[in-house]
Amino acid sequence: MKRTCLFFLLIFLMFFQTSCISSSPYRNDPVKESRFMLNTVIEITLYEKEKDARAVFDDLFDEIKKYENKFSRHVPESEISEANNNAGKPVTVSDETVEIIRSSLLFSDISEGLFDISIGPLIDLWDINGNNPRLPSENEIENALEKVDYNNIKINYENNTLFLSKEGMSLDLGAIAKGYITDRLVEYLSRTNIRSAMLNLGGNLYLHGSKPDGSLWQIGIRDPYGSKGNYIGIIQVKNMSVVTSGIYERYFEIENKRYHHILNPRTGYPEDNNLASVSIICPSSTMADGLSTTAFLLGPDKGMELVESLENTEAIFITKDKKVILSSGIKNGNIPFNATDKTFEVE
Repeated sequence: MKRTCLFFLLIFLMFFQTSCISSSPYRNDPVKESRFMLNTVIEITLYEKEKDARAVFDDLFDEIKKYENKFSRHVPESEISEANNNAGKPVTVSDETVEIIRSSLLFSDISEGLFDISIGPLIDLWDINGNNPRLPSENEIENALEKVDYNNIKINYENNTLFLSKEGMSLDLGAIAKGYITDRLVEYLSRTNIRSAMLNLGGNLYLHGSKPDGSLWQIGIRDPYGSKGNYIGIIQVKNMSVVTSGIYERYFEIENKRYHHILNPRTGYPEDNNLASVSIICPSSTMADGLSTTAFLLGPDKGMELVESLENTEAIFITKDKKVILSSGIKNGNIPFNATDKTFEVE
């Protein structure tokens, strides 16, 4: 039943993403704009006349700001901050917040709790994304874990209330918010005349349409042990989101041991399996974002099993021993992939 719910969510999101997108080429030079939002650098590239692109940029960045002001736990007036500050009492939230929480809980169900947006107390404890990351004590981790449990997140769909049933709980939407927001931007673009665009929300990519000449976009899959710009291979896509979760994104090291930002809500520690990164490719950025974290936490076998159970969803797993595991749709050429770093073994 849970797998069925996630499957239908995927179908709905894919339909929403593709129903209004034209595939006809649209020739214009790229116009780019970057702004720091969502605690990361957002870069949007539009193939459009510069005058027309500027108006679209304003609308797109306004959309991002609107959702940041709803979803970010670092914005004091956001709906998520209000819920966190009033744990133990229901708070009224918008339809969009209800929708993203509902999607998050589906990932929690399908991963048996490994994907958990109530992980805020652990994130605060480690502060890996902040200025003072540290290795907490076992006692600190145990105390934080007592406040982490997605089953204590309650939604009343009739009156749009969000209820965190245990005091001290804290939601963090970092594993899904950028994907959800990206999908809203794609909906906007689908109502415009822009036929070619690249959205990059801090590494969450969406390739809108094809390139202006009608060819597929070429996207590099990063080497998790190399510098930015080092790739293990190239995929070719259009109308797809590409999202990667990996040990190289945000981390600190103590005595040559790396502590990365993908925390396991069962153990309280960064997930320590054989994966170095997981890249998900599918039409919905919400799905790609949530699945990249979910599959990483599930590990190579269960993670790929989940990917293979979903329609129009592909993945590239890179292991710590430099193996590249491809989903069946990439292996059979539905999404072209060219390995470029021969030090990695493609399975």
